Amino acid sequence: MTDGREVTVAVAQTVPEFGAVERNRDRTVEIVRDCADADLVVLPELSTTGYVFQSREELTSLAESSDGATAIAWERIAAETGTWIVGGFAERDGEALYNSALVVSPDGIVGRYRKLHLWNEEKRWFEAGERVTTFETPFGTLGVQICNDLWFSELSITQAERGVDLVAVPTNWVPGPSEGARPAGWTMGVHRAVACANENRLFIACADRAGGERGLTFEGQSVIVDPNGLPIAGPAPTAGEHVYSATCAIDRARDKSLTPRDDALADRRPDIYRL
Repeated sequence: MTDGREVTVAVAQTVPEFGAVERNRDRTVEIVRDCADADLVVLPELSTTGYVFQSREELTSLAESSDGATAIAWERIAAETGTWIVGGFAERDGEALYNSALVVSPDGIVGRYRKLHLWNEEKRWFEAGERVTTFETPFGTLGVQICNDLWFSELSITQAERGVDLVAVPTNWVPGPSEGARPAGWTMGVHRAVACANENRLFIACADRAGGERGLTFEGQSVIVDPNGLPIAGPAPTAGEHVYSATCAIDRARDKSLTPRDDALADRRPDIYRL
């Protein structure tokens, strides 16, 4: 476990079965148990339900509250292993439905993050989140993004300015609308993680899913990227279940200096950008 300077992070690439919530949940618990030496395990977006919903009614039938069965299962395995978990699930809060991630510590539920930037069909079924939330952990300040959030640089900038050291990204990467050969054969999600980590001097840990679902193929390639924008674990293969881990020296994310005269945050000019 961590001494406060280093954190061992694992990203779990799974192949969930659509609608098989109990089966998918049980598999995430097994993976966390197998990753007991890690300080943090990141699980994919919507890791218990699957992704391709066909109606709001279908989503409602599969979603659960933030203190439901998945939360209870993750609390138990986090307590058993001493491991933190960030995992994606379909959240039901009254009549509202969110694409969310739970943040779980060995002492219980710490909080949740609701996806801010919904993608495509998600806008038919989910409400968008409204808050940028950060979480204090024994190994540093943790931020969370979910999949399409990574395409909006303002979010990564905001998290960096709030002192985030490590961003956990549950994701379900799919081919984009402008497909073509990508450099190094990487999905665009990996390129986005590299860019955001590099420009903000952050660690970014992306846990994707693999497999196919209702005609959609997911891209895998789960990855952990360091503040220089270099993959230090992964990218994983495009297919199949895989777990990759890396030890992250958190102090590297707290040093924003590039040279004695350049600083990744202090050199920004928001008065000019008018963001």
